[in-house]
Amino acid sequence: MIMMKRIKSPVLFDANILMNFKGQLEFLFSLFDNVLIHKQVMEEVLEETIKNEIDLIIKENEAVKIVEDSIIRGNVEKRLFEECDKELKDTFNIKDSKDLGEYKTLLYAKFNGIKLLSSQDTTVWRFITESTYFNDVDCITIQDLAYLIYLNADKKKDRRLGKSLYNYFGRKEHSFDSFKRYMERNNNEIPKYIEFENARIENYNQLVEGYAEFYSKEGFGSKEEIEREIVNAARNNLDTCINCLYSRIDERNVDYNNRICSLKCNLSDDKCLEVREDFSENIRKRTVEY
Repeated sequence: MIMMKRIKSPVLFDANILMNFKGQLEFLFSLFDNVLIHKQVMEEVLEETIKNEIDLIIKENEAVKIVEDSIIRGNVEKRLFEECDKELKDTFNIKDSKDLGEYKTLLYAKFNGIKLLSSQDTTVWRFITESTYFNDVDCITIQDLAYLIYLNADKKKDRRLGKSLYNYFGRKEHSFDSFKRYMERNNNEIPKYIEFENARIENYNQLVEGYAEFYSKEGFGSKEEIEREIVNAARNNLDTCINCLYSRIDERNVDYNNRICSLKCNLSDDKCLEVREDFSENIRKRTVEY
């Protein structure tokens, strides 16, 4: 496979990514122009075989480097370091060194202008999304890497590899085709998986809030009870989508187990699939009719 599309900006790697690609690190690093690994992350990689694999790659590939802690200079930078240090320690377990690799990697990124971090740790995902000082760092997930492999594929087996990798680490929560449509609408800019997942979580929260608001007038129950009802309905109707469920906020038809599409789409036709993936743009438009 010839890598036509690569990540050109410097990328810091977390230990979990390195361990997940044991034996395939040379292939992984071929997706990037500039690979950085903090010394603490190397110490957290417990298997000697992975360390040896990385050491061998470093000898042969000058684009892969080990980095160490930054030197903090000046009062302004020291004050910023103290604030960043506090924010990190509020989230990560530093005392027993469990999260020391993530801690040092994020600090290195902050004080060296590195905007990309590759991690599969959902704690890291949430942290950079909600952070005050680190929200300018983007996280490349294995799902993003799988899509990059798919984009570079020139053979069917390579495309299958990208899809299989995505499905394995995505735990079938969001289908590859759904993510692919999202990426195509965003010009295949990588990374996007965390943004994609956060959008879907927000869409689900809007769904629950919408039902809670509607049914509160009828004494239907608490938000938690409504959420359970929606989850049960979704599980019992595998071919439905959040959009279809949400569009049934209709006083004439409060039974959301009975599918009625306000856009009159046939189930799973092209328009139906498009609407499902455009939930955030279409949901308010679909309910205003009522």
